[in-house]
Amino acid sequence: MRFFTVLICCLCLVSPAAARDGMVQKIRYPVAAGTFYPRDPVELAKKTKDLIDAADRRLRLPASEIPKAIVVPHNLFYFSGDTAAAGYAALRRLKPFVKRVVLIGSSHQGKYFGISLSGARYWEMPDRRFEVDQELTQKLMKIQGIDFDDAAHEAESSLEVQLPFVSAVFSKDVKIVPVLVEDASTEQISDLMDAVWGGPETVVIVSTDMAAGKDAAKVAADVSDTAKLMEREEYSKIRKRHFCASLPVVGLLAYVRENGFSVQTIETATSADAALKTDKTVGFGAFGVYETDGGAQTDRVQMENVLQANQESLLRVAAQSIVSGFERGRALRVRETRYPEELRQKAATFVNIYYNGALRGSAGSEEPDRSILDDVAENAYAAAFSDFRFIPLTEEEFKKAEISISILTRPTPVRFETEEELLAKIQPERDGLILRERANKALFLPQIWQTFPSPRDFLAHLKQKAGLSMDYTSPTLKVYRFDVIDINSGDLEDPASIWLPKGGKR
Repeated sequence: MRFFTVLICCLCLVSPAAARDGMVQKIRYPVAAGTFYPRDPVELAKKTKDLIDAADRRLRLPASEIPKAIVVPHNLFYFSGDTAAAGYAALRRLKPFVKRVVLIGSSHQGKYFGISLSGARYWEMPDRRFEVDQELTQKLMKIQGIDFDDAAHEAESSLEVQLPFVSAVFSKDVKIVPVLVEDASTEQISDLMDAVWGGPETVVIVSTDMAAGKDAAKVAADVSDTAKLMEREEYSKIRKRHFCASLPVVGLLAYVRENGFSVQTIETATSADAALKTDKTVGFGAFGVYETDGGAQTDRVQMENVLQANQESLLRVAAQSIVSGFERGRALRVRETRYPEELRQKAATFVNIYYNGALRGSAGSEEPDRSILDDVAENAYAAAFSDFRFIPLTEEEFKKAEISISILTRPTPVRFETEEELLAKIQPERDGLILRERANKALFLPQIWQTFPSPRDFLAHLKQKAGLSMDYTSPTLKVYRFDVIDINSGDLEDPASIWLPKGGKR
């Protein structure tokens, strides 16, 4: 009897927190100490600090430019430590604000599925113990495709090697969220980024090496080319040959583009720079993701100036594309070199055709995937001949038709936790909205407020257009607002002139 009494007392005293949280407080122990980084805690702290101090002196990063997220390598300290330290040097000034560091990488130890979280409550390191942020972890668990998988984390070093730098840069009470991405889609990873992004209290770190090969010169050239892809945010071109953890990088760049952020190269190098001969050269890069504020209004002013200066030319492109449809059965092939440089920038446009004051056809783009010139030409042709709601425009009609071109300003995210909060932030009669739920997308122009004047109705029908139920809710639902800038052939001094070739007659 005495034995059972003692046993019960011990069970009550072993882990009050575990009883409170309903979970065992697992500890994940280091697997890379003594190989990728020094095992001795004093030596490790000194080595890491020295690397960051050296990067600070070497780069002299401006105090006004502090990234929200970084992409850094995860190789041996001897090879990639300098480059990794460059990324963390850029984060140093965030120390008073950061309470959470999200670490994202891919497994090198086997094939796992989806997005894997660590079930450990703590990650042990030679110099300290990191607590895993349970609040954010539980939030991530509500997202489809994300689950716990300790097997994926157990022997993986790519996230672990970032922790000495995290320890050197941030406060002792900072929490971590380790995440491994395997076969997830770009949309899933973008949802992950949105869920963890947070405010100034959160930093996101993507851990990945770059190109590898036997030819050091070729690896260096590949690293340089990849850096250009990063800065242009061309995530669709990123492959496994560019980054060993290519999926997290692709998802990060997609999220960057969605939100109008920017990417800058902080530093690049290769293992050959360490002056040690090896059979393989590995590329390393430190990249910063920078949030931009107030850019949308600047973009709008710039686009208004572009349209004001090129109004007639752009309306003529739309009209001549319709003429090309009658004569050649295809959209106009625009020779962009004949037009000003500003019309070659990418933008999303809508083209509406009116006849006797009534809509006669409409087509548009949700994404800025083509130049303004090409997008207008393609959408004008589609509006005249491919709008399923109308029969194709006739040659008799087009001579009296009126063309309206709407150019969408850069979408900006609407941050919200609940639908009621979202509805309170929507601006009736002003906002155009884009709704995304992974593969489901829909767009309403501001003109749709004439049909659905209530924000609740506007949002409900936008969900329906995206193929969702009107009352659909989800933690991964995203909404972006935009404005439109319109030009109309009816505002020209001679509206009929756009149907004639420039400088000639039909």
